[in-house]
Amino acid sequence: MLLTRRLLARWLAPWAALLPLAACDEGWQAEPPVRLPPGLPPGATEPRRWALEEVAARLLDRPAALRQAPEELPRVAALVEYLATAFQDGFLPEGRHLTRLLREGRTAMRLCLGIAADAPPQATADALFAGARPVAGVDPEDARLAPLRRALRATREALAAQLQPR
Repeated sequence: MLLTRRLLARWLAPWAALLPLAACDEGWQAEPPVRLPPGLPPGATEPRRWALEEVAARLLDRPAALRQAPEELPRVAALVEYLATAFQDGFLPEGRHLTRLLREGRTAMRLCLGIAADAPPQATADALFAGARPVAGVDPEDARLAPLRRALRATREALAAQLQPR
């Protein structure tokens, strides 16, 4: 009997350590995915990767170019709306974590643009793609966009790790 308890305790101990992690997903709910308009992405076979590179190129790699062309900011913000729902389907093992980060980044982008934090993602993306929301005076290097930049870096690293496993 003692031997059985020890074996059972040894077998269950690693699983018991994971129980607190299971509670981390409480309250997480998938949102309806944002659909890109027809014709986007042009010729891309992986829209998530394409959208990520489009946004990261403008906000991480070349923010000065975006500052010089503020008319591109609504399109970038619309792609952020898309990315905030693009990884919640379980395609990547860390998809939920990336989704949480991207949602935080989307909220930061909305704050900078004066969009309500609880606005429906698809309607917001549609309005931004249509250019219905003029944007002026938003600095792509604004400190308020730090959560978005952090999310873009993490997502970029996750996709790179997927292509080149360690």
